[in-house]
Amino acid sequence: MFYFHEFLIKLELDVVHTRLLRHDNRGLMAWRTGGSQKFGCFASFQRRNPSPYAEAQLACHFVPGPMLADGDTTGLFVGITRINDRWDWNGGRLPAIQDPEIIEGERDRRDVDAYDLEWLAAGSAYTERILVRWGPPAGARAWSQWAARRHKEILELRLDRREPPFPGFSRFRSLISEVPALPQAWRAALSSVRGVYLLVSEGGDQYVGSATGQDGLLGRWMAYVANGHGGNVLLRQRGHRDYTVSILEVASPDMARDDILAREGLWKNKLGTRAHGLNGN
Repeated sequence: MFYFHEFLIKLELDVVHTRLLRHDNRGLMAWRTGGSQKFGCFASFQRRNPSPYAEAQLACHFVPGPMLADGDTTGLFVGITRINDRWDWNGGRLPAIQDPEIIEGERDRRDVDAYDLEWLAAGSAYTERILVRWGPPAGARAWSQWAARRHKEILELRLDRREPPFPGFSRFRSLISEVPALPQAWRAALSSVRGVYLLVSEGGDQYVGSATGQDGLLGRWMAYVANGHGGNVLLRQRGHRDYTVSILEVASPDMARDDILAREGLWKNKLGTRAHGLNGN
């Protein structure tokens, strides 16, 4: 077993003054759409009190990776920055790494600090090649941690940069909040099929739903991304929450909408989600 802090030691970096940051899906989208330039600008603006950089000299950046079979979250390594300067952001002085779209989005904010970050050559050969176990979904809220204190197991050391392979419909699991940033091949696969799916809350409550529209499972799940309930009465009453989503059954291409809804009803009966879950009908 090999840990990320050991990787940093091999690079002869100061582990004690290094923080690990697993950014959210906004960071993942910045990375995928603009690479190190856009992501670096995104990472240059951070809420204060407390700062995720917390007196660190170096920051190792990760974006969300695929959820593991045991429910743990992962982080995909995208590089290391030196933290050269910090100041109260007022829309004036710009950070060293700049992207017009990111800066425009931050222009009117006054609750953030701005940073001058510098990408290091050290570790750059491993960008998008190291996947670490970050921890349970609840622990993922602690998205900034000291490298010397929180040892992250390295799960994969990939030969090259690549999108992870689609795990298959039966093994697919994701948080709803992470659906927009799924790899493109995964999104294509999920939008190509209709079927029955399962939402599970952090407390274990279950909801069975179905996707019958043209955009398939992906299109249905994007409704939850938008409002947290997808139009369901009981979910609306719970407010905007995140759920773990998985697939119970993929419908055959020629299956009629009413047949898919009938299969949804069968799964509700099997799992008891009307009596003990979040299904109201």
